[in-house]
Amino acid sequence: MNDMKTRQILFCICAGLPLMAGLTACTSDETTEAKPAQELLMVEKEITMPPSETSGLVKISADCHWDVTSVDNGDWGELTVSPRSGDGSGTIVITTEENHSSLERTATIVISTKGGLEQHISLRQMRSDAALSINKEVFEFNDDGGTQSLVIASNSDWAITGHEGISWLELGQASGNSGTTEVPIRVKGAYDDTDRVVELTATAGSNKLNFTVSQGGKLAIMLGVGTEELPMFSGEGDSQTVNVTCNAAWYAYVPASVSWLHLEPAFGFGDGELHVLCDLNASGTERQTTFIVTAGTKTVIQTDVLVRQERAGEVIIPEEPHNIDPHLSR
Repeated sequence: MNDMKTRQILFCICAGLPLMAGLTACTSDETTEAKPAQELLMVEKEITMPPSETSGLVKISADCHWDVTSVDNGDWGELTVSPRSGDGSGTIVITTEENHSSLERTATIVISTKGGLEQHISLRQMRSDAALSINKEVFEFNDDGGTQSLVIASNSDWAITGHEGISWLELGQASGNSGTTEVPIRVKGAYDDTDRVVELTATAGSNKLNFTVSQGGKLAIMLGVGTEELPMFSGEGDSQTVNVTCNAAWYAYVPASVSWLHLEPAFGFGDGELHVLCDLNASGTERQTTFIVTAGTKTVIQTDVLVRQERAGEVIIPEEPHNIDPHLSR
């Protein structure tokens, strides 16, 4: 009986040794092996921007490396997120354009960690009360000029400013009502070799859109004057005509110190005639001067023309006739 109990006790002890060994091993592993810390990633979940706002900030709280893994902007248009990655807490900057449409627009930005954490940022930009859009921001013309179309779409009245006083530019209309309107932009031919540009602004409500109209100058200016020396002018005052050939605007100048010579017209465009007029030369001696004709602005072409005038002849005033017979004068 005692032997039986003894064998049972020994069996239980032997059977329990592996279990004790396993428990002892688990306790040892837990105390010696370091478990990795859990990643932390927190962001603002919803960002709302007014229609006129063009940038926003999103704060990130993290204790690990993170990446911007997705930017779904749909029909939003231009949307930039920077930086696209970082280590630990930081800030990302969202850059966009004003919302000129009458519809709100949304985008989703996803930020992820290497451990698989994800945070989704919902970005929303509010609609504009007065929608405004144009088909182009730059209208370029060559020196010949021409016509192009600006298409304005708006849900309210609109107006264009900045064209006032620009002689080489004409707009088909400078204001209009809601809807889609095609506005002809007409540019005259260039009159010199200078490039020209003007910035215009389309406005609807609080919305403003800028666009530019530019024109290249003439690549080559040509200027010809009929002669470099005119025939001698009469001393009593005289006029002569000079032919001018030019593919641009030309200008004629008399020296400021010369008052007896006159040019008409003082400027012209393209081929034309220049009338040269001399006053009476009562100085008693021959006189001369040079006038110039120029064309071009960046590269100036100049032609000098010599003018000479003889002195005026002596003027004899006849005496009153003398009556010898006094009776004849009665």
